[in-house]
Amino acid sequence: MGKIITVEDVEIEFEKQPNENVCNWCIYVRVRKKDTQHLALMIKTDNKPYTRFTLNTGNITKNSGDTLGQIMSNVVDLGNLKKELEDKNDNIIDFLDALRKKTAKAKN
Repeated sequence: MGKIITVEDVEIEFEKQPNENVCNWCIYVRVRKKDTQHLALMIKTDNKPYTRFTLNTGNITKNSGDTLGQIMSNVVDLGNLKKELEDKNDNIIDFLDALRKKTAKAKN
């Protein structure tokens, strides 16, 4: 087992790297205790990271949608993420509509 530390706040960031970079993903774990904040761990990997949200009931640890909901309610810039996803969906829909029109024209 690794080192165990107790902190006040934890931030975990998943960062996709450019194709020409040495790895595909960087995962940063930042911690804060009192007025001190620092990067506790940086992980570099080519494999997409997995996440798991669990609940320890005292007798068993199990996957938990409630835990997921509690963590996701604290996601930084969730509103911006939603807007970005909506914009991407709109772009995909526009692209598919244009492709359908082009395909229909080619058939005629």
